[in-house]
Amino acid sequence: MQATTFRKAALGVAVLLAASVAGAQQWQFVGTRAMGMGGAAVATSFGPDAQYWNPAGLAQEEDTNETGLLINAGVSLEATKNVLEGVRNLTDMSDQYKALQTALSAGSLQSAEDISTLFKGLNDISELLGKNTGALVNADAGAVFKFKNFAVSGRALGTGAITPVVDTKNIRFTSFSGSLTDTTAQTIPARITASQALADSITANGVLAALNNLFGVSYTATQMADAIINSLPGSVTDQQILDAIGIAVDNMGGASEILNLYADANPGTTYKDNETLVMADAATFGEMSLGYGQQVIPGLKVGGNFKVISGYTAQSGVMVLTENEDIKDILDKAYDNKKNSTNFGIDLGVMANLSQLLDKEILWNPQLGLTGRNLNSPKFDRPSAPAGINPAIASNWRTDKYELKPQLRFGAAVNPFKWMTAAMDIDVTENDTMIDSIKSRQLAFGLEFNVVNGQRFNMPVRVGYNRNLSTSSVSPFYTAGIGFNMMHFYIELAGAISTKMTKIDDTDVPNSAAASLTLGFLF
Repeated sequence: MQATTFRKAALGVAVLLAASVAGAQQWQFVGTRAMGMGGAAVATSFGPDAQYWNPAGLAQEEDTNETGLLINAGVSLEATKNVLEGVRNLTDMSDQYKALQTALSAGSLQSAEDISTLFKGLNDISELLGKNTGALVNADAGAVFKFKNFAVSGRALGTGAITPVVDTKNIRFTSFSGSLTDTTAQTIPARITASQALADSITANGVLAALNNLFGVSYTATQMADAIINSLPGSVTDQQILDAIGIAVDNMGGASEILNLYADANPGTTYKDNETLVMADAATFGEMSLGYGQQVIPGLKVGGNFKVISGYTAQSGVMVLTENEDIKDILDKAYDNKKNSTNFGIDLGVMANLSQLLDKEILWNPQLGLTGRNLNSPKFDRPSAPAGINPAIASNWRTDKYELKPQLRFGAAVNPFKWMTAAMDIDVTENDTMIDSIKSRQLAFGLEFNVVNGQRFNMPVRVGYNRNLSTSSVSPFYTAGIGFNMMHFYIELAGAISTKMTKIDDTDVPNSAAASLTLGFLF
């Protein structure tokens, strides 16, 4: 019962934090020391942390306290463009879209809100345009015990993604054209103001030709604005018109992207048939690992892990314009469509200290490392698409195996001073993520300063930088961390944040963010 609860919670973290598509995972930041240094740890890892970053670092050295237990948990989120806000807006307005579809089917506007919904919907869909669009989340939690050259660990690694699939064909409004015949100029002051504001916005954003095409008419900007207002029922008040036109004007600039790009799309269908949707994909891998490291010759260490991996994969989709579901509902739907399978994985690592290897003093004591994870490409089953789901979701359902493809990562480090370490990591392989169009190849830099280094108390401070060399749409981010080692007790904190922002509920938040906590007992 507890294991089921833990797996469900881990899977929930992987989807819900994404706002809650797919193959291998990007390299995850496991442990606070690595996160604080931007993810640069392949050449500097030692102790229990080494089992993940470079098992060669498990080889025991006499002058380090490497035996003990570490417990850590971390999470990271990456979003491109304003995808989170766009999806949230679309799902929050699902009732309004249903009303708009009813109006489209009837061939006439039913309320002033139909006008605002029409243009706001196009703006929100435009937010989701782009090949490299989506949100990624990674989460981990585990415990590692190291004794001499061995390490045993239990760890859950969760990854999830939200990927919008934008329908850019079904956006025509030709069913409205029968009600857009009255271009009589407005005579009521409030409606004159509304008409002028809408006409000015249509002109300023260069969407007149697109609107004529999509509505199936041939009007000037003023005629278009008057015709839209005149098509409203007589029960609509002047204030309702002003409010609706205000929202339409505010969203015209964003809507112009999809209006101008796709004005000629699919003349046989309309906006009421729009199939914009969101697919969610998630996976949680529970690993039981045995690691070992050994010094081959002075200055050269090798190591490896054997892992038994229990993989839970889940998948779901939501039609954001037609289904009355919040994006949070995608979590329950995903867990209802889960699949479990078991495989094994193999990691190998090598680490070299050039001064020891060459048996001579080299400036700053350079160290090199190389780690290969999941070298045997373990694969896991995916859930089948449920019977009766929307055909648009079914056509985007992933049926291939979920493969943890091999990852190779190289690292280098130097020690300009005894109290300072500078490190760099780079992915040798370009790694897949759960969004097919977004690849990951990390370049990481980190610094560690041992600001207090006593026998009873030690306090390292860390800073770092990480950039995805494969995808410019994912923002680089900066990291920082701090550790407290009091006698044999160990606690560390780390976080990461990007400089670019995205919006969630009208609040600017970083495109990328991460946090990690480690507790331990070392002796």
